[in-house]
Amino acid sequence: MTTATAVGRQPSHRRKRGLVGAAVLSVAALTIWLVVGWDHIVTPDVDDVGPVDAVFVIGPAETRMPHAMDLMGEAEASLLLSTTSVDPETGQPYPRDYCGLERAAYRIECVIPEPYSTTGEARLLGERAEAQGWSRVAVITSTPHAARTRLLMERCTDAEVLIWTVDDDWDLGGWAREFAYQSAAWVKTQVVRGC
Repeated sequence: MTTATAVGRQPSHRRKRGLVGAAVLSVAALTIWLVVGWDHIVTPDVDDVGPVDAVFVIGPAETRMPHAMDLMGEAEASLLLSTTSVDPETGQPYPRDYCGLERAAYRIECVIPEPYSTTGEARLLGERAEAQGWSRVAVITSTPHAARTRLLMERCTDAEVLIWTVDDDWDLGGWAREFAYQSAAWVKTQVVRGC
């Protein structure tokens, strides 16, 4: 082997080592993402149902309201807040027959957070908890959204926040979409601090 041949092969070996190194880092990053995502999105901490000052069903609330109303007896709360979905074309809230409903033990109040996002919902809860003197509140959301919801709500209120979940009937594709969306949103929540 001549010196010219040996020198000519060095860039190829370096390129291969670089590709192997990039592949190893990619696999490591993917593994970390899957493990952290699994912990925060698929199997988050969820609290037991118990007495609270108020229950807040965050959007999309329409599919969660029947479950929320079933929990109000155990929650012993006199108020059930519900985010109202808004028509993206008109900006108007969709009418819901449960908004303003008065039950024997509680009433339902529909709200539109500003901004219309989980952060807006967290700010709204923080304002209401402070104004009403609530010390313990429950927030109802989906399982993939639970950890991020807890983080945002706890940033915006001094009240103890319980997270209760209602699961949608997702297929594997639905879980994959939620995993991708919620993991990206989790990263954003870690970067954008504050209430």
